[in-house]
Amino acid sequence: MQGVRDAMGQHGLHAGPLEQDLQRGHAARRGIALVGGGDVQPQLPGHAPHHAEAEHPDYRTRRDDRAPGAHPPRLAGLGPEHWQTWLAGRLQAAGAHVQYPDLPACDVPCPDRWGAALQGELRRLAAGPGERIVICHSLGCVLWLREAARIAPRHRVDRVVLVAPPCPGAAIPELAGFYPTGADRAAVDAAAGHTRLVCSDDDDYCPGPGAPEQWGRPLGLEVDLLPGAGHLNVDAGYGPWPAMRSWALGEVAVLAQAEGAKNGAEM
Repeated sequence: MQGVRDAMGQHGLHAGPLEQDLQRGHAARRGIALVGGGDVQPQLPGHAPHHAEAEHPDYRTRRDDRAPGAHPPRLAGLGPEHWQTWLAGRLQAAGAHVQYPDLPACDVPCPDRWGAALQGELRRLAAGPGERIVICHSLGCVLWLREAARIAPRHRVDRVVLVAPPCPGAAIPELAGFYPTGADRAAVDAAAGHTRLVCSDDDDYCPGPGAPEQWGRPLGLEVDLLPGAGHLNVDAGYGPWPAMRSWALGEVAVLAQAEGAKNGAEM
């Protein structure tokens, strides 16, 4: 069974790109950070609430509640086949400044240490010129939301995309410390000029009402819903993801309408 895998990087913006930026896509004027969160072990049926009460600070799931044969999640690097790794190479080739660091102690997720690492990456990003972008996947999205209220105004980014954030209802014991995030709309708006949520309608790591209801509606996020895209990871066909490259370079403003190139197909 696939566990939680992890890596990190950032680059962000919250009020959509300017029209002229969408037209010219000056990669050399962009700093992009990729924040990975890995592939989270799906919640086994009946082991966790699917609603807001799952984000209670005392919420935990015991390891011995797992079904026979279930393995605890494992945290490791995202690996060469993951779309963030592919994207980092493509963006660097286009001339963008790319940050794609590993999170500390990634075999045991630690919100405080990971938060400090994220803040450090944002400081590095702020030191460079041009548009600043953060691209988060999975638990990296939850990390961003946890840290949003702590981001200094001078480190505010331009655009952020949150791809397939897991929900508290997934009930991964190792991830319980990341909830509640404490995020609200004001904190998200203060952290970035424009924030998008990209998710599917069948993500096992966000059971119940799904990411649009868990994260999108309460935080006022623009949502790109990709039907049948699972956790938007390698298993779902997201190795190469040209649409995400186009979004990062300011060539498109919406990911849903640019979707369709995955499973190794390049655009």
